Amino acid sequence: MDYKYIEQLIDRYFEGETTLEEEHILREFFAQGQVPQHLTPWQPLFRSEASLAAAHLDEHFDSRLLERTGETHVAARRITFRRRLQPLFKAAAFVAFAIVIGSALEHATSESEPPEATLSAPAIVQDELDPDEAMPLDIRSAEVAEKADSAKILQH
Repeated sequence: MDYKYIEQLIDRYFEGETTLEEEHILREFFAQGQVPQHLTPWQPLFRSEASLAAAHLDEHFDSRLLERTGETHVAARRITFRRRLQPLFKAAAFVAFAIVIGSALEHATSESEPPEATLSAPAIVQDELDPDEAMPLDIRSAEVAEKADSAKILQH
């Protein structure tokens, strides 16, 4: 019998060029009882691969592995989109709170200062006086009042 095809498959297997179907052919060939003498050194390799391919982990494998390593099993939690954005909501609320408090403080301090419209008339007149004029404030105010009265009389 000619086993050149099997020998070619073995060579291609060790070069990493075989397909899954060709590897399956090799496992089946070496699983049979009669293997030529010159191919017997490869028989344990392909038999162990066949047994490993058939092996499956049982349901309790993960728990036994975690017990041996001393680690605990942590279940994954689902995080909703709203929960992901919750830190952003908190930051936005803090900024809004800071703005409201800041504007309230600004409004409270601005009310304690007298507005410019409530300044008395003599103060305005005093601001308008020329610094070169040596006339006292009361005299200047009296002159302005007399001119206003004469203007009212002329209008009637």
